[in-house]
Amino acid sequence: MLNKYTDKVTEGYEGFNNTVLRLSDDIGKMADRIGEMSERILETQRIQAENIALTQKSMMEIMKMVSKQMETSNQFMELMANKAA
Repeated sequence: MLNKYTDKVTEGYEGFNNTVLRLSDDIGKMADRIGEMSERILETQRIQAENIALTQKSMMEIMKMVSKQMETSNQFMELMANKAA
């Protein structure tokens, strides 16, 4: 009778142990996936930062071009006004 009880306790312990090991393995896999996702997020942020910097640089160049064009237009209008006077 004691052997049957001991066997059941041993089986229960082995089942519990296997469950804990599977759970531990699943947690490890999830941690790996989280690590991979965080690496992708950081890479995306790096790419976006580069794109923002390029966009800002392009916008500054456009603003300089528009400013120069307005300056030239003002000079032309001033020249035309002086000739008319």
